[in-house]
Amino acid sequence: MRFPYIEFRGRFAPMVPIRFKLKDKEEWVKFHAYVDSGAGYSIFHSDVTEILGLRLEDGRVDYVTVGDGSQIKVYLHQIKIQMATEEFEATIGFSRNLGIGFNVIGRLDLFSKFKLCFDEEEKIIEFHPKTIES
Repeated sequence: MRFPYIEFRGRFAPMVPIRFKLKDKEEWVKFHAYVDSGAGYSIFHSDVTEILGLRLEDGRVDYVTVGDGSQIKVYLHQIKIQMATEEFEATIGFSRNLGIGFNVIGRLDLFSKFKLCFDEEEKIIEFHPKTIES
């Protein structure tokens, strides 16, 4: 699957759609997130938990280091997601202290499912589901 970069604050960035399954329902909710190959976890703003019908504090607590060297508290939840053409369970962190204006897709659980190709010249990102042969 190919996704064009999205303009964010006057610059183009590798932002892709990601869908979460609502807790105890068959509905999906779509968000966009910045693909960050340097991030260990995928981290979304805490208000997303309310939309999904989750309680933020029910997640496992961890701390992650952000760009300025400080640490923020995240609550890790196992959530069914859909990315590109694949549906699977993934560990997603949620934080009240995510100080950037966008959600972040990190390596845990997501990068192991796909081969990713960032094409800066064309301003696209490609996700190729991994197969047994990959």
